[in-house]
Amino acid sequence: GRPAVVVGKPAAEFFATALRALGSRPAEAVMIGDDVEHDVLAAARHGLTGVLVRTGKFRSDTLAAASGRPDHVIDSFADLPALLDGLG
Repeated sequence: GRPAVVVGKPAAEFFATALRALGSRPAEAVMIGDDVEHDVLAAARHGLTGVLVRTGKFRSDTLAAASGRPDHVIDSFADLPALLDGLG
């Protein structure tokens, strides 16, 4: 009897739901993705640290034209542990 609500990135409810499931506050969370607008900058707008990874669908021209700058940009997921160590 209730209408379905479909929520995905970059909607605020997507990030709020994920944070609730993790039991985390936005300032304690990091969003890692290859889509600068829908993954990284959307997360940053909701208080998460945004990390863009230069894999998958990453394109340098998309980054140059983006509506903002990611908090961090890494070349590979292999670079993530060092970045996270530096954030902690």
